[in-house]
Amino acid sequence: MDGPEIKLERPLFYKSPFGLRFEIGPSGQEIWSDESKSLNSEYFNVALERAMSIFQAAFQPNDDIAIAYQIFSDGRRKIKKRSFIFKQFHSLENANINLSDHRDIYSDGLDYKSECWKRVTISGIKTAEINIRQLFKAAINTDFSSLQPQLNGECYLINRTKQLVLNLYDDRGMDVVSTSKEPLAALYKSHNHLILDYDRESIDKVFS
Repeated sequence: MDGPEIKLERPLFYKSPFGLRFEIGPSGQEIWSDESKSLNSEYFNVALERAMSIFQAAFQPNDDIAIAYQIFSDGRRKIKKRSFIFKQFHSLENANINLSDHRDIYSDGLDYKSECWKRVTISGIKTAEINIRQLFKAAINTDFSSLQPQLNGECYLINRTKQLVLNLYDDRGMDVVSTSKEPLAALYKSHNHLILDYDRESIDKVFS
């Protein structure tokens, strides 16, 4: 699932054979509190619970998974062992860690002499071995520098057991995709109310 069949490039939903796109940040709530002119914590709490609910419906604790985390590099920026992503694992003792450079994604205008995408793929793990809640919180905080934790990169959760890939891109939404319709059918039914209205018509044509 992390090979050429599913290209790990945003927007995942539009670049995959089959997919679901969910609204994470609640449209009925404001991001900012008018009274205090501060961020509305309830908005972020709801977003996190929505993301967790979708994840828990798609991933089981004993599923075989991999995590791909990638950042853009000008040739100097690297993924370091003290990076946030590594701290979210309960243990990496039995995990396989692969560092790689990629110039085949977001390649328009890429300077091949120095620029690339740095990726670390951590595999050989189970769902229960990673702190998903903290990882999702960091992804939701992406566009709000005053909030912690921060992810500062793209994270793809690859479920080898269920044959699907999940990407929570920020507080606005989450994509869950696959190379076939079957792995997504149950999720389409259970979380239909969270499907992003903008893409609902095209999704319904495939899954309803």
